[in-house]
Amino acid sequence: MTLQIRLMQSKDAEPLLRLYEQFVLSFVGSAKRDLKQFQGITRKRDSLRWVALDEQERIIGYIWASYVKGRRTGRIHEIVTDPEYDFEAAARSLIDKVCRIFVEKGAAQIQAGTIQNPCYNRIFPQLGFWRMNPDGVFMYAILDVEKFLDEISPVIIQRLKRMRDWNGLLQITCENTNRLYRKEGRNVQVLPPADVDTDCCVTFIMDALVGVLLGATDLQKALSEGKIKIETSQTKKKTNELMNAIFPKKQFLVLDYW
Repeated sequence: MTLQIRLMQSKDAEPLLRLYEQFVLSFVGSAKRDLKQFQGITRKRDSLRWVALDEQERIIGYIWASYVKGRRTGRIHEIVTDPEYDFEAAARSLIDKVCRIFVEKGAAQIQAGTIQNPCYNRIFPQLGFWRMNPDGVFMYAILDVEKFLDEISPVIIQRLKRMRDWNGLLQITCENTNRLYRKEGRNVQVLPPADVDTDCCVTFIMDALVGVLLGATDLQKALSEGKIKIETSQTKKKTNELMNAIFPKKQFLVLDYW
């Protein structure tokens, strides 16, 4: 894949918003953005903002960073790429561009506030970064189970779409509330709650639902403790593939520092 890296322009605001909205579909707890915010980012004169273009000159990634001269510190605020493209290839090109500028400006240190995405864990250590562990607590509480299941539906849909070898009817249940997902190829539909036979039904107690979805609770541990019950008509291998796809580890938006 041949990428072109250029400076972000004001005309990029709308495609950048669309790109961001597609990217965060894979995550729980994503920060909401609107057009006005991206218009502001594209106009920040004191920031480093670059986009990656494919061979058709479509924006498939961007990086937003800044340099604090008084502290000689470069800060990478955000890296987003099109989920249909190779994340590491696009991100590396953007990071390389910004880091070169930081070095030219005389940066003594470079920080990268990232989201909990396993791809970041493969990129930054190879570039010489190391992890910093700031003190902090992350908490997510469900007040309305039905509303929460509606809010996380786009996340489940996106994760199911990425599965090439699984089709069928999935049910997620918590507190006597359930959501049904029918997958046929790349088409995933959310069906009205109903008492029907499913290919796989996953029943959670409330705290396990949050923990597993956010990657904070290990799926197998929750199963062994009886916090999750799985009923399936499929093979163990197919069921494990489905569980790993819809409940991956560390897949929620939260600041992490390198």
